[in-house]
Amino acid sequence: MNPTLFISPPILENEVILLIPMKYDHSIPLYKINHTDNWKFMLNVIQSQQDMDHWVMQAIELREKGLALPFTVVLKKNNQIVGTTRLYEINTAQRSCELGSTWYGKDYQRTFINSACKQILLTYCFETLHFIRVQFKTDERNIRSQRAIERLGAVKEGVMRNERILSNGYIRNAVLYSITKEDWSHVKQGFIDREAYYLSNKTV
Repeated sequence: MNPTLFISPPILENEVILLIPMKYDHSIPLYKINHTDNWKFMLNVIQSQQDMDHWVMQAIELREKGLALPFTVVLKKNNQIVGTTRLYEINTAQRSCELGSTWYGKDYQRTFINSACKQILLTYCFETLHFIRVQFKTDERNIRSQRAIERLGAVKEGVMRNERILSNGYIRNAVLYSITKEDWSHVKQGFIDREAYYLSNKTV
């Protein structure tokens, strides 16, 4: 793996989406599209600009420690910041990572954007970094997230009990999914088919 990966993180893109390395000054536009519903099943709840500043700072610190690659999602046609996602739990020796901490502004949920971001990141993981596994975790109560992960073609591996304590004290169970290098060709074709559909229908 490129030793400068975390020092000079990549810009990833397709025809409509840019994934740019998160910067401190992304905090203000991210807060402008923030909604507390985004954080219902996440570790923390972002309720103020100060909360968002701290969240962005923590993400960047993880990158500086070589533990995560946080990205800000930009819609190319209007240069609008529409959300964020990241790769973390990066294990270069085992060639694996987790994809998550993903959220979008209300206007961009249930559109092609999530699928486009996942396609870009998974292509990068399997075809550039040559990872053998990418995993996803979501709150057991978050049925919508589970369905979205399943639509990608990820395989459900089970439930991790008492996986983490949320900021409100709730002890959650997490559903674990994965995509392996053996799954990738099938998953990739699914992305290609969905992208063609969304672009032809101009969902956004």
